[in-house]
This record gives sequence, C-alpha cells and structure tokens, in this order.
Amino acid sequence: MSNAIYKLTNKYIENMVTLKKIGDRYKLSCSYLVLNKMFEYDRNCKNRGKVNDEKLDSSISRAKATVIELALCNSWEHFVTLTLDQKKYDRYDLGKYIKDLGQFIRDQRKKYKTDIKYLLIPEQHKDGAWHMHGFLHGLTSKMLTENAHGYMDWLDYSKKFGYCSIDKIKHKNKASYYISKYISKDFNKGIRKLNAKMYYSSRGLKKAELIKEGLLKCNLSNPDYVGEYAAIKWFDSIHDALAYID
Repeated sequence: MSNAIYKLTNKYIENMVTLKKIGDRYKLSCSYLVLNKMFEYDRNCKNRGKVNDEKLDSSISRAKATVIELALCNSWEHFVTLTLDQKKYDRYDLGKYIKDLGQFIRDQRKKYKTDIKYLLIPEQHKDGAWHMHGFLHGLTSKMLTENAHGYMDWLDYSKKFGYCSIDKIKHKNKASYYISKYISKDFNKGIRKLNAKMYYSSRGLKKAELIKEGLLKCNLSNPDYVGEYAAIKWFDSIHDALAYID
C-alpha cells in the first residue's frame, strides 16, 4: 500500500519517520504510533478542555527539542547566566523582566552596533525569584570585562539588572543538550502559572531543515535514544539516513 493511501485509511500511522538536518548532522526520528492528522478533529472533540500528564510531557519534549535545534543550528559564542539583584530589580516579576530585557538587548544593539542574538531559558529559585541561562551571540569586547571569578561580566547588564556570568562555549554539542535540561516538570509548573514561555529566542534564528518524511523501511539499528513512543538516531551522512526511509 502506498504511503498516500495508508494515510487516508488509517487512524494511526506506525513507524512514521522524519529526517531533519540540524547543524552539520542529520536527525532521524521514528514515532512508533502517530495519530493521523486527518483524525485530529475527532480527538480534539473528545479531549477538549482536558489537561493531563501526557500532554505536559509532550509539551516539555517539544520545547526541549526546539531548544536543542536552535542551539545546534545557530552560531553561538557565549554561555550566559543572568541574575537579578533585589536592590536593582524585582526578582519575582518574570513578565516585566522579559519585556525589559528585550528592550535592553535592542538598546545594546544600537549602542554598540552589533547584532546580538539570544536563546534563553528562565529558571526559578526555590524562593520564587527568577534568573536566566542560555546562549548569546554578538557581544563585543567593549561590552565585556573579566570579573574576580575568571568569568566575563556584561557591564551594562550588571548595572541595570544584577550579577551575570558569561563564558565562551567550548563544546557546542554538549552545551546545547546541557541547557535543554533546565526545561523540566518542576520548571514548567512555575512557567504555566504565569502563562509564560519555556524559552525565549531572538527573531531570525536558523531552524532545522526538513529533508524527508515517510515510513520506516527497516529496523533502526543502534538508535541514540529509545523512548516509550519514539526512537532517534543521528547520522553524519545523509545517504546513510535515507536508507531507513520508505
């Protein structure tokens, strides 16, 4: 049966495969059982208004995957931790902080004539205060100075908001997966209460390139990740990856 006919007649699609180019590698994702989009309306009618752990897990997984994708597909120079000094700023108002931080970055672009790009994940302290972790690109030497701990300090940020720690990214792949770990169920509870986003990124960032979608042709050997609903395998060669897709 052709893929087109299969999708028209089956409510669930087994072993659906997606191949994307992320950075300089290829990610093949195989979903064991996917609801056919043609039956999506039927599912939404039955589950409308319900929120459950499965949906939450799916939301977190999508956010993590997107963060990793944006991290790997773009050029980053610095890993950053941005905190708030209670003497200078309200550490508990995430909405205001996000708005003011966005304006601050726009002002810095104009002041230093540099194209600052960012990928940031908010994290909440046990007392409810917020800070940020993430990647930055475009900070110039005029904007940075070395602090007493051997890390770089973004002087204008420190004056306005509070302490920050900036370090050069040495291993991009490791750092990309590391920052995605800040997105968790505990993290999501605080975000959902505020109706805020799990991550914040500047406009115009590169995203993964969709290479092909289809059905799994043969068993996926030695996958890099195996979960209850999906498996993932990374390839250095597009030809090796395409061999698994029908």
